[in-house]
Amino acid sequence: MVTETQEEITQLDIEIPKPHSDKQDEFVRCAVLRQVIKAGRRFGKTAGASIKACLAFLGICSECMGEGCVACEFTGKIPPRRVLYAAPTAEQVGKFWFDTVDTLSPGIDIGYFKKDETEHVIEIPRTELRIRAKTAWNANTMRGDYAGLLIMEEYQMMNEDAWEEVGQPMLLDNNGTAVFIFTPPSLKSEGVSKAKDPRHASKMFKKAALDTTGRWKTFHFTSYDNPTLSKDALGEISKDMSADSYRREILAEDDDIEASWLVYGKFNDNLCKIKRFDIPDNWTVFSGHDFGQANPAALFVAQVKLPLPPEAPAYLRYGDYVAFAEYAPGAGFNAEQHRDRFKEVLGNRKLERAVGGNVTTEEEIRQLYRKLGWYIFAPEITRVNLQVDRAMSIVENNQLYVFEDLHELLRQIHDCMWVLDETKKPTNKIKDEARYHLAACLRYLATILVVRQVYGERKAQVWKW
Repeated sequence: MVTETQEEITQLDIEIPKPHSDKQDEFVRCAVLRQVIKAGRRFGKTAGASIKACLAFLGICSECMGEGCVACEFTGKIPPRRVLYAAPTAEQVGKFWFDTVDTLSPGIDIGYFKKDETEHVIEIPRTELRIRAKTAWNANTMRGDYAGLLIMEEYQMMNEDAWEEVGQPMLLDNNGTAVFIFTPPSLKSEGVSKAKDPRHASKMFKKAALDTTGRWKTFHFTSYDNPTLSKDALGEISKDMSADSYRREILAEDDDIEASWLVYGKFNDNLCKIKRFDIPDNWTVFSGHDFGQANPAALFVAQVKLPLPPEAPAYLRYGDYVAFAEYAPGAGFNAEQHRDRFKEVLGNRKLERAVGGNVTTEEEIRQLYRKLGWYIFAPEITRVNLQVDRAMSIVENNQLYVFEDLHELLRQIHDCMWVLDETKKPTNKIKDEARYHLAACLRYLATILVVRQVYGERKAQVWKW
């Protein structure tokens, strides 16, 4: 494809890569202001984003790929746009950067475009036109730029404020276009996500799909929609993946989950997921334990006392609980090693009580720990459903606060679901309960923690033991 300068005519033989399929072509050509792409791994999301970015930067109409249409008054051209591409990992940015540099290299080689490898910027000197690729995962890392085309890839791993506080305002001056690209989060990716709500991208997709104004457009692609990928290779990969990972990462399907299906659906991320601060030595500590040779786990919570440390959220109340440490080392450790790690976590603080394990079948394990000096006792409430009920009460009353770096606990809180009956009504049984070891620690802890209840119109506080 040939592009020209506006003053002295210079021809650049820039070849824009063609989309690999009709489906990728549909996404590349889309010109609506808000575009949400949900796609499986290796579909070609990044390659499509690079094509889209180059077209905008060069002022080529994406709807006709420069051939002329009604949208561009049959010129094939539109006003060039400043482009910002953002992704939460350097690896992802590197993929986009490689494709974009490769496409624009004819202009870079003759000096018409200036390339900065450090900042990942390609620009036309003495203008504000440029493509920039940057690593960003929240509002702070997104600041300091503006764009006519904003592309946010792996959006499910970004904090919501990246768009709400920074991305959206940066498009106001020129009524710019925003493109959100994501793969439904699997259990692996949720552990490193910066999102408050791990499903925020999926919720945006669902809401955008219902739009009737023409302002939003959604696309759903699977890995199988990339014709350049070997179907046999995809089949082999699927054998090594869990059914859930395959459904999310290859088929790009996620659960249309209702809050009532989640055991801890009332957990308030905006309020109760908090930044880490130093737990004072005078805060008493409780520990919950789930036994097992392959997947032992422990959860440590501290009870809030006043005055609060200066870095703690000011809204913490006396008697609230802060989950400050999770322990899930995997197999290969003995009880003495576990005990030593527990003591390291405890530090100089006082362990008020430790609880865990099945009441009838795991007493010998508790006795072993007591002999080693870590006094774990059986839960006072024996029925699992009653344990869960108390844990739900603590969560619903916003008594439990969780440090944002306890990724596995937060993942289990967000994913733990009830088994659904044939009418998709939740039962009282937890789906795949054996997988949720830290959630088990939480329900054990709930049997010894104080539950605050609120009754009546005057909302008098009542403490329930």
